[in-house]
Amino acid sequence: MALVETILQAWDKTMETKNPDHLGAYLAQDFEFMDSNDERDSRSETLDWSTKGDLRIGDFKMIYEDDKVMCATHSVTDQNAGPSTVMVFAKHEKGKATFWTILRAFDQN
Repeated sequence: MALVETILQAWDKTMETKNPDHLGAYLAQDFEFMDSNDERDSRSETLDWSTKGDLRIGDFKMIYEDDKVMCATHSVTDQNAGPSTVMVFAKHEKGKATFWTILRAFDQN
């Protein structure tokens, strides 16, 4: 399994169980998350919102991965904003994500 899919599964497990250890195992200490609005979160901020239980992710599809970068898509079920699809672009080193940015498109009703 690709690293990006492993991280996404761990991310969803954190969201499901509200236990940050699943995702935390795959985030570097200097990890940074950037959302579609160019807002940035640190590792601790990312783990905090990931354990709130408002989101679930699934339908993981790896697009590209090499020894430095990875790209994938996934669905999001959001209790506060409705369903959406996310494209992930990320950097990684030694099996841990160092930078993660997304583009998020909300489903049309």
